Amino acid sequence: MTRETVVGVGKAFAVVAILVGIWYVGAFLLQLSGDRLAGSKLPFPHTILEKVLTYPETILEATWATGSRAVMGFFIGLAVGVGFGTLMVQARWLEVSVLPYVLASQMIPLIALVPIMRAVLRDPELVRLYLAAYVTFFIVTMAVLKGLKSVDRNSLELMDSYNASRWTIMRTVRFPAALPYIFSGLKIAAPLSLVGAIIVDLTGAQNSLGYLMVAAVAIGPSQSGFLWAALIIACCLGLLFARIVTLIERRVSPWQRAFRETAT
Repeated sequence: MTRETVVGVGKAFAVVAILVGIWYVGAFLLQLSGDRLAGSKLPFPHTILEKVLTYPETILEATWATGSRAVMGFFIGLAVGVGFGTLMVQARWLEVSVLPYVLASQMIPLIALVPIMRAVLRDPELVRLYLAAYVTFFIVTMAVLKGLKSVDRNSLELMDSYNASRWTIMRTVRFPAALPYIFSGLKIAAPLSLVGAIIVDLTGAQNSLGYLMVAAVAIGPSQSGFLWAALIIACCLGLLFARIVTLIERRVSPWQRAFRETAT
């Protein structure tokens, strides 16, 4: 492990320690205020950890149910988004005719789509996949479209002078130039795919992070530990997804200026 890695890990732990310390101070001050519901409004971190350690199977099952569907939906949306973006770059008429409907589809609130898709698909698991893919699809499509159109005109003219095929131009010029745009979109889409899955959970799915949140609120303050545990796990999963995308980006496109400066 390099010195830079050790320093980076140390900084990350320092930030987490500071945040936990602030949390403890806030919870302690709330307790001193005399609020009878202080323990449920802002419980101490160790009480949340106790809840997780007391019911590890329940927490793990809920995390897996939501996280796995979010990941699967993310990859489905990624594949469809890359395909759509690539097709629209190849055919201008397709971009002009389809893009307005792609943009208009994002005006529909996600929460409004859930009952519609439940009535159509009749399976909460499929609805989770659909919502996660739906959120990812739009972001990836726009990122791919923007990235593939950002190629330097001189590069395209050079490839044309060599009579290169469309596939060759796409593989050697357009996609390498589009990678920064695509990964920027993926860093946004990865956590949002989790949000899409949780929205489905909140509307009646079983054995999931959203279900734990709803059940904790319905039962009352005594089960607030489950609510806070589900919230923290969801935040950690979102950060993990975004971090994995960043690590893949470093491997796939190490030539980017930001990565070269970091290495230097």
